[in-house]
Amino acid sequence: MFQLEKRAKNKELGEGMTGSTPDVFGPYRLSWLLDLRRVCGLIAAAVLLCAFSSPGLLAKEKKPSRVVTGVVSDEAENPIVGATVVLTDLQTGKKHAIYTGEGGAYQFSDLQTTRDYEVQATHQGLASRVRKVSQFDPRNRIVLDLRVPPPKEE
Repeated sequence: MFQLEKRAKNKELGEGMTGSTPDVFGPYRLSWLLDLRRVCGLIAAAVLLCAFSSPGLLAKEKKPSRVVTGVVSDEAENPIVGATVVLTDLQTGKKHAIYTGEGGAYQFSDLQTTRDYEVQATHQGLASRVRKVSQFDPRNRIVLDLRVPPPKEE
């Protein structure tokens, strides 16, 4: 009986066992894994909390934009197809030019609401008067109909 007790005690201590390696980490292995799981769980919870508490962090916020649209016509209010409409950003001096489509219509989209612009139409060497779009105008859709004067008779 004494030998059975000795074998049981040696087995608990890891002594005298053949074919197996002693547990180097012992009870620390389990606590290390539990600590790792806790840290990963806390990180995952923090990420989810940030993601759901402020949706602006994950989704790109869309800035308000402005549209300038209108019709280019002659003095008799006939629409002019193919007229050139130039929009100038007054802060940068950058110009955007487009041609009027069917019915003399034009449209500039995705303009910044914090900028001032000028719009002018030209056709066959004649130009409309310059129209201004102010950053202080609260409208997001601005309609500017442009009139190209008739040619001067000499």
